[in-house]
Amino acid sequence: MDARAAEEVWEVFARHDREARAHHVGTVRAAGAKDAAVFAVMMYDERRWQELFVAPRAAVIPVISPR
Repeated sequence: MDARAAEEVWEVFARHDREARAHHVGTVRAAGAKDAAVFAVMMYDERRWQELFVAPRAAVIPVISPR
C-alpha cells in the first residue's frame, strides 16, 4: 500500500490573538491528527500565532461553495 494513500488532507487555521477571527492558512497531508499538528507547526508557524489548529478536510462542511 502506498504510504501517501493512507494520508488525509488537513485544513490549517490560525489566529493572531483571541479577539481575531481564525482564518485558513493552508493544508497539510498526514496519516493522523498528531502528525497533522506537527506538520502544521513546521509549515505555518512563521508568525506568532495565538492559536494554530487543524481539521480533517472531510469534517469541513461547505456552507457556500463556488458554482
